[in-house]
Amino acid sequence: MKILVIGLFAGSLLFGQAQQGQTPEPVKITPGMPAVKVPGEAPEVAAVTPPPPVPPDTVVAEVNGKKITAAEMDKIIAGFPANNQPTLHTRPQLLGQVFLMQRLAEDAEKAGMDKQSPYKEQLDFYRLQLLSNAEMSQVNNTQPVTEEDQRKYYNDNPAKFKEVKLRVIYVAYTTAPTTTPAKPGPESKKRLTQAEALAKIQDLEKQIRDGGDFGKLARENSDDQVSAAKDGDFGVIKQDSAYPKEVKEALFALKQGEMSSPVKQPNGYYLVRAEEINQQPFPEAAPEIIKQIRQEHFQAWIKTMQAQYNVKVESPAYFAPRAPAQLQQVH
Repeated sequence: MKILVIGLFAGSLLFGQAQQGQTPEPVKITPGMPAVKVPGEAPEVAAVTPPPPVPPDTVVAEVNGKKITAAEMDKIIAGFPANNQPTLHTRPQLLGQVFLMQRLAEDAEKAGMDKQSPYKEQLDFYRLQLLSNAEMSQVNNTQPVTEEDQRKYYNDNPAKFKEVKLRVIYVAYTTAPTTTPAKPGPESKKRLTQAEALAKIQDLEKQIRDGGDFGKLARENSDDQVSAAKDGDFGVIKQDSAYPKEVKEALFALKQGEMSSPVKQPNGYYLVRAEEINQQPFPEAAPEIIKQIRQEHFQAWIKTMQAQYNVKVESPAYFAPRAPAQLQQVH
């Protein structure tokens, strides 16, 4: 078996086990545009009080006869990606894999494998990759952005900071076979096909354009129960809000008081009306503005850097396709 495969196996075993203990993914919202609060969403859980700090010299574990202090364990865990660190903190048995990997790495170093090909070159490449990424992050995160720059960006890009308070009517449809009956009960109702949902939303659109009360029709017909209970009130959406592109395009094209045509999403149709259109206050927008300006500066900087290292090919034969080099095998 190849040495590289052993390393990858150890890492995948560690983090494969870690994934089994992770919190399940949040329930995905079926409608294309989620409501402010998901119907049926579990109540918020109170924040857990963090445990008291452990003194650095406290022995927290013993591995293969060696006692490990809190400070030593912190240092070991800090060497792993941030998303894996909480798992290592809460599942100490997984650290056995970490110590095994450390032992294998130490044995490899004693054997001089870090000085042998192809491992030396691979270590050099990982170091190159890590440090170059660190430099790019440093450049991107430390570029100064003055308040004058921020206000200029804010004034030059008003559309980016538009926010709209809206009402919606959502008519859901199902792609499941229509022979499947709805669950019995007082809240049950016929599940519409896509064609039926389109016909219904178009009828609601006609009623509203003919003078019908949007709030009343939302309350009586919308399948988004949270907003329906508030006469279709859906809250405020901003340009950077996490909603489907089609919905935001339809919404931000509206003038105040206007209503969109039906907007199709994977599981339903929306009617969207812009109740109020405002500009996001500058202090609230400032963090995103700083982020955007830094990103623009970074893109200009990296483009300038890349322009210095254009490659002129002198021998095309050298760059002809070839079979990848094989790693040495351990016998």
